[in-house]
Amino acid sequence: MAGQAVPNAAKPAGLVQQLSQIQIGGAKKASKVKKRDLIYMLRNISTLVDNGLSLPKALETVSQEKTLRKYAHMLVSIRQRVEQGETFSNAAAKFRDAFSDLMIQQIKVGERSGTLSATLARLTAQLEQGDNLKSQIIKRLTYPAMLMFFGSGAVSFMLLFVVPTFEKTYSESGAKLPAVTQLLIDTGRFGKSYGWLIAIGIVATVVGTILVRRNPTGRYAFDRSILRIPMLGDWFRNIAVLQFMEVLGNLMDSGFTVVESLEACSRAINNMAIRRSIEELRLSVLRGEKFSSELEKHGNMFPPIAIQLVIIGEKTGTLAKVTTQVREHLRREVERTTNLMLGTIEPVMTITLAGAIGTILLAIYLPMFDMINTMG
Repeated sequence: MAGQAVPNAAKPAGLVQQLSQIQIGGAKKASKVKKRDLIYMLRNISTLVDNGLSLPKALETVSQEKTLRKYAHMLVSIRQRVEQGETFSNAAAKFRDAFSDLMIQQIKVGERSGTLSATLARLTAQLEQGDNLKSQIIKRLTYPAMLMFFGSGAVSFMLLFVVPTFEKTYSESGAKLPAVTQLLIDTGRFGKSYGWLIAIGIVATVVGTILVRRNPTGRYAFDRSILRIPMLGDWFRNIAVLQFMEVLGNLMDSGFTVVESLEACSRAINNMAIRRSIEELRLSVLRGEKFSSELEKHGNMFPPIAIQLVIIGEKTGTLAKVTTQVREHLRREVERTTNLMLGTIEPVMTITLAGAIGTILLAIYLPMFDMINTMG
């Protein structure tokens, strides 16, 4: 089914972002679809259809699952439409917030080629891999985030409330304060007097970033600058390229041509810099250029191994197979980079916070030691 064209109206959102925002629409009792529920739903439908059950019966069976009963109204609606003669893709398209344009297009190709269960299985695997990657990253970032939050809170509390208490005692004693203690006291005073200004600065930075990302030109510049950050830029790039290869491989397995797949892929990537590169790739391939040759021209956006594997796949006619190998490589690389970054960040943050708290305690107690020595 390589000749089936993808409608230009298809505008799939980025997979990772979409997975976190999926919700059911098109019914009065709309409720958000949890990522795991959507994966479970599609996997069950695929398994039942693959084992010979009719699609309406499969939908009815899945709607009776205890864990999916809150989505029964959607599944029943789709089943009724299918029983009335509509295709599954058209029936599911009534719930655009649950089934993206990209998913609908792939389901349509699966229906036309008679491989609906296999298509649903690929979609399930794609969603599950994206969800697993996202969950893994969030899980690994939880500890550093908590460490930063509670550590910063502890330091701020000591500066704003503990230090001023000792300042009053030292002021009454008339003792000369060490430089580190005086600096600490001045910092606490500044925080108390101008804390509102710091808060405004933080809010302004957040709002400014949001406004910049809402502007196409600003978002492109922002996303491109992120890719230039040492180590972190490669990490973001690999995640985006992994996302690209996931969609590309899935579409080509479903029967889409390279040009058709690239059109969908360019709209499925969150990073605007990489999205623009993919769009340029699509236009070049549309003009008759080789996919691998054009990929080489965008070497700053794509890892060298991905480019070389695509070149081999194009020469041997195994491009769809090669994308699977690229995905596995990038998935391992993302995991390796994540572990490497967190392995560096965690001890650095721990030492920094311990040093900050230790410095505060030292600054507080140094004058006491001086006073004791003077009295002695």
